[in-house]
Amino acid sequence: MFLKSFSGKILILLLLVFSIPFTEKLDKVISDEATCICSFDGFGYYMYLPHVMNEGSLELDQSWAEEIQNKYCDSTLVYQLQPSKHGGILNVYHMGLSFVQLPAYLIGDVFARMTGHPTDGFSKPYHIAFLLNALFFIVLGLIYFRKLLQLFLPDRIVGILMLLIYLGTNLYITFTLQYDLTHLYLFALNAMFLYYFFLYTDSNQRKHLLLSAAILGLTSCIRPTQAIWGIIPLCILLKNNASNIKAWLRLLWFPAFAILWNIPQFIYWYTIGGQLIIPNLHTEEIIIIDPKTIDFLFSYKKGWLLYSPLFLLIVFGFVYLYKNQRRTFWAFFGFTAFYIFIMSSWECWWYASSFGSRVMVDTYPLLALVLGYALLLSSSFIFRLFMGVFAGLCLAFSLFQTFQFERYIIHGERMTKQHYWNFFGTIKTDYYTDIHLEIERSNPSWVERKEEYLSHGYKFDTRVIFDKPEIQTAAPFNDLRHDKFTLLDLIPNDETCFDITFTTKTSDSTKSSIIRFETVSKFNCYSWDHLEISLNQPQDEFTTHTMRFNLPNIRHSNDQMQVYIDNDNDVEVQIKDLKITATSLIRK
Repeated sequence: MFLKSFSGKILILLLLVFSIPFTEKLDKVISDEATCICSFDGFGYYMYLPHVMNEGSLELDQSWAEEIQNKYCDSTLVYQLQPSKHGGILNVYHMGLSFVQLPAYLIGDVFARMTGHPTDGFSKPYHIAFLLNALFFIVLGLIYFRKLLQLFLPDRIVGILMLLIYLGTNLYITFTLQYDLTHLYLFALNAMFLYYFFLYTDSNQRKHLLLSAAILGLTSCIRPTQAIWGIIPLCILLKNNASNIKAWLRLLWFPAFAILWNIPQFIYWYTIGGQLIIPNLHTEEIIIIDPKTIDFLFSYKKGWLLYSPLFLLIVFGFVYLYKNQRRTFWAFFGFTAFYIFIMSSWECWWYASSFGSRVMVDTYPLLALVLGYALLLSSSFIFRLFMGVFAGLCLAFSLFQTFQFERYIIHGERMTKQHYWNFFGTIKTDYYTDIHLEIERSNPSWVERKEEYLSHGYKFDTRVIFDKPEIQTAAPFNDLRHDKFTLLDLIPNDETCFDITFTTKTSDSTKSSIIRFETVSKFNCYSWDHLEISLNQPQDEFTTHTMRFNLPNIRHSNDQMQVYIDNDNDVEVQIKDLKITATSLIRK
């Protein structure tokens, strides 16, 4: 069936392309070379299943999580569980992805019991089922992506778009290296949502509307920001019928299914966390008054359009829609603009490690349609030639940079302008250096490579930003707080290491008292370093302490550092000679 059309042949080709890395992953699991199903964010989404199935409850436990990660994932950091305001321990990640992973988990569980493997949700049968489930959703996404495009575009354009989107953007890396995250699944589900929704607008069959609403509702409990997709049915279903009760009733199916799918999440929040709705447990938040839209789109660190320039062509698609399908234009453009605005307003706007902006992959089923309309803007040979040449160059460019990323030439999180251009166009690693990358935030030893930085034309700025020599006392059960100071008023940038010295004396070395150095915005505290200065310290005599740590990526220009002694015990602590020296890297 697929081989009878151009787009069908492209589908088969792409299926083969994506099967290769997953076959390699399966081989490593079977040979016991790979044992970690998921870690970091992926572990947060997945951990609901093994805990419920093995422990019989949703009261997730830190020691259980650490034991699993120690056993299968080389003791990867466990940060996914956080205390709630009401005392319970909550997973900061939503449980919706575990619904999608449940069938594969059950299949893995059956085979684990049949073959005598541990039934803990992480042994080899579960790992194989997890990988096959990811590959299944790649196939599902391919099929529905093609079906969606075929509703609007000729078959040849559909095939070209499939090739461009899957190999000419950051989608390939996201699907093959970050398959434990939400984006692979949301791409497929969003393609299904759009397909059934537009099938409904063409056929007016209620079953298609219900399928569309049910799928979008499911995605909303995977990532709550999926609610932004509601802009599309809102604009298109109402059309000129804003006063039509039937139009509003049809629209209500979407929030109704969203609530239905999220009932387990609400129950979890309420029983463990004491609140029916807990919108965010991360240290970052969406701050709409300080978006980083330009960085999100164009920065060397993670700019979407820098690493996937193909989408520059959507400008022409929106022009076509504005001229010919005004209502669709407002639906598509409104969604795209608002989605980019919200995603760039997240305080960690670079979304950790990825090739380009991974959160945009979720929107590619829609943006591919806009790209398709760009090809319909003009019948001019010159314009079509320009489009074809630019798209072809973007495909080649993306494939080349994908290869660079796989060889660690392009870094997943620490890219800078200097590193980008120093290795632009090369795949040779024999002279590779990380000196041009952004400093590694968790490792302050970069300061010791001063001569190497200087040899590449970089400079250092070292200055004392805090100096308090007098003795101050933290009374029992009382914190000792210093004034906050705005960081960028005192240092040139956030590629900065702090060297801190101070002297303390405690009245009781059996009691704890902690000095804290926290980076804060007016919205939250997102970085903290601390040191014990009482428990097990020399008593009734001054002791000198030193600390060194890097400043995290500053989220807002007016972010501050606060220094204080957290003293919750019956102990008196004195501190003197507190001095903070900042060393900043100045790039060319």
